[in-house]
Amino acid sequence: MKLATFVVKEQERFGLVIRHPKTAEDWIFDPELAEAKLRLYSSKFTSPLVNQEPSFLATWPKELVHFLELGEKGMAALQRLETYLKRFLAQSDEAVLIGAGFPLATVKLRAPIPRPRLFFGLVQNSPTFIRNNPARLTANVYPQGHQRPQGSLLGPGDPVIVTPEMSNFNWTPEPGIIIGKRGKDILATEAKQYIAGYTLVMDLVHDHYMDQLREHANGETLDWFEEATGSWLGKKSDCMGAMGPFVVTPDEIGNPYDLLLYTRQSGLLRDRAHTGSMLIGFERAISWLSSFIEVYPGDVIHMGTLAFDGMFMTKDMSFGPDDYIESELEQVGSLRLPIVMQKQQDWRSDDDPSRIHSVPAARDLIEVNQTELSSWLLEQTRHYWTVFANYKELETVEGLKPRQLPRVLNAPASALALSGSTVKIPKRAQTISVGLELAFVIKKLAYRVSEAEAADYILGYSPLIVLEDSSFADVISLPATPQELNLPSFYARWPDGFNVISKDVANLEPYKLRNLKMHLAIEETAELITSTSEYLLLAPEIIAFLTQEITLFPGDVITLGRTREKLTLPVTRSIAIKASVEGIAQVDAIIEG
Repeated sequence: MKLATFVVKEQERFGLVIRHPKTAEDWIFDPELAEAKLRLYSSKFTSPLVNQEPSFLATWPKELVHFLELGEKGMAALQRLETYLKRFLAQSDEAVLIGAGFPLATVKLRAPIPRPRLFFGLVQNSPTFIRNNPARLTANVYPQGHQRPQGSLLGPGDPVIVTPEMSNFNWTPEPGIIIGKRGKDILATEAKQYIAGYTLVMDLVHDHYMDQLREHANGETLDWFEEATGSWLGKKSDCMGAMGPFVVTPDEIGNPYDLLLYTRQSGLLRDRAHTGSMLIGFERAISWLSSFIEVYPGDVIHMGTLAFDGMFMTKDMSFGPDDYIESELEQVGSLRLPIVMQKQQDWRSDDDPSRIHSVPAARDLIEVNQTELSSWLLEQTRHYWTVFANYKELETVEGLKPRQLPRVLNAPASALALSGSTVKIPKRAQTISVGLELAFVIKKLAYRVSEAEAADYILGYSPLIVLEDSSFADVISLPATPQELNLPSFYARWPDGFNVISKDVANLEPYKLRNLKMHLAIEETAELITSTSEYLLLAPEIIAFLTQEITLFPGDVITLGRTREKLTLPVTRSIAIKASVEGIAQVDAIIEG
């Protein structure tokens, strides 16, 4: 089956895509409306289907994520509906289905999962990164990647807005999977049972952030956290990712490791790849993620570029309203995006929806007037951003240079938990460290916010208890690349609930936070006392840097990062932790080994 999310009459729905048996045209059907129309038809006394009232699910969810939550029951019902619809369209009264089905060409498709909770993208997952490099004598084959924010996500036909500041814009196609059921500690041998379907992801990137980091380094070599910030913020930026056109169920895909990928630009072939060239497959990626994150229906994993990394642009290339970039995954479909190079020509009409905001997920909030929070609940948090290497004794402790620009990356929001939570340590963990940080919550939709304006975009501050799992480093074999060596410290704080935040946040002026006492205690056995004076950069600098090309959403959480000291936590028993920041709040958690 092919599933999609579409908009008709300004309403977003999930639908079933069917090739019309008479016209060979693709149609999309709203399952709930289709079932209602079929029931109506069979209820008429002279209907050939009288006394054979079709029954599938009766009440269908509106969103694809919620449909996937129904599991096998939902899929079985949809399969029966698909079979019934194909026969009905071929033999019966097509007109009855008016209003329940639409020619695909007449509706607006969105990304199949328009607002993914988990949107994890692998990097360096093919031999192209090692096969021609004589210096690579070893390679650590474990998942390397990053979490994308919802603001990066476009659907089919959405324009990619390339701002004048974005240099070296390029893109690649990547196969993706959609998780179909909830799971934790999933064995690789059982992982395919958790795949609802396959999709296509376009990974776009630019170098605006990288250019600034290099400029501020004054000729010094960037460390890995700076390289990752520059490269991955280019991928996390608004419009720098796309998904679609469909989610195709495994029964239609066949062998997912025998599919061709094509890359085109305005009809011209630019690259061809094959899904069999992955180093790490779908099963291993699911198994690894689920060892520290509970996966849910609608979570998205894309597998990295499998051929030429980054279809680059030349000075001779220009983009008008008839030009586009396109990727195609065999059995899944083609994903085509128009390009607006604002430095060249902004060809959009005045009423183009992207002029309201370039990001579909942001427009969703604007349309319902939910762009600002007066109070905060954890479930409103879409994104969790961490600043790394942001304390004064950085060079002594980590050997990294203090910089004027932040090293910042994001983790899944599932890594957050509220004060009072019981945090369960993953089975994989051997040693856990604990630290205390200062975090803040974004108040309203934020894009291109200056340092002077930043205070108005902060709802409040909170202490943050941060746990880190050292086991990610245990799998690294030496010699290793800087990325292989440093990613474990990035992933260490990703497990579910490892970052404990207050239920209430305190609204303070950012620059009044310079000398507040920070205190963390592990029962009666150990304590840590430090101060916010350790931080190099505060919230205004971080917001101003991030929002140059990235939209922050109401409820997003950003932490200023670690301070010098951390404590080691036993993982063999339950233990209580309390932490506070002077004048702000106290947080506590029970850690269960």
